[in-house]
Amino acid sequence: MFDQKKSSGLSMAMKQTMSLYDKGQPLQTKEDKNDFTIKIANTLEEREAVFRLGYQVYLEKGYIKENYNEWLVQNYDSCEETIIFIVQDQFKNIAGSVTLLFDKNSKLPVEKIYSEEIKELKKLNPKIAELSRLVISPNYRNSKSILVLLFNYLAIYLHRVKEYDGLVVQVNPRHKIYYKALLSFDEIGREKPCPQVQNAPAVLLFLSTQKYKKEMNRCKSDVNSTGKERTLYPYFLNAEQEKLVAYYLVKQSKPITAEEKLYFGLSHSSTGEIVAV
Repeated sequence: MFDQKKSSGLSMAMKQTMSLYDKGQPLQTKEDKNDFTIKIANTLEEREAVFRLGYQVYLEKGYIKENYNEWLVQNYDSCEETIIFIVQDQFKNIAGSVTLLFDKNSKLPVEKIYSEEIKELKKLNPKIAELSRLVISPNYRNSKSILVLLFNYLAIYLHRVKEYDGLVVQVNPRHKIYYKALLSFDEIGREKPCPQVQNAPAVLLFLSTQKYKKEMNRCKSDVNSTGKERTLYPYFLNAEQEKLVAYYLVKQSKPITAEEKLYFGLSHSSTGEIVAV
């Protein structure tokens, strides 16, 4: 049974930011910006570290059962399109991670319980990606900047590199206010039990690329918005910086190899897909 009482690193980081939001204070300060770097996981060692962190977090919450390797590996990790972003501290330890899934050759995991909602959504937004396995290390549960980095870079990859129409995510209802208030997501799917995480509740959210660009332009046009604006967009990179980052991400992206698939057991279809974050 999942444990609602245990707060994960992700929950704590979101609570820290929402506390400032409720008090009308700046959502991020200079003190929040530690020596973090962000990149795409493109080696076996980096992927394994992500899978171990995901396992640790999901097991603690009761979302999964124990396994011998202590990895949270999913079928979607074998897809060449799948991208894993990692935030590292100054010692190259993973402080946080998020996985971005694309529907190029198969259905998204979200379609298991929200098939009708996704079908309707794709009438106007045919190219949809999914955010999954968003985790923060317990060692950095008080860092708000990790989430800013992850959301900023995945958004850049989504619209600058892949040119997709939008992003969906299944989230615990306790987290939806963070996405809606601070990132302008829309709620498009009612609360449902998610069987992939021991029937923990989930709601479906969506952010279109068009809305993302609109919010970015609105915030960046006001040079004095940081500190007053009640979203995270003023803390994102500007358009020129986005172009440089997109170039950097394209060069850095490296699909999982056949050897890595074999190492992680992805040549078989025995693992289920865990998608609620």
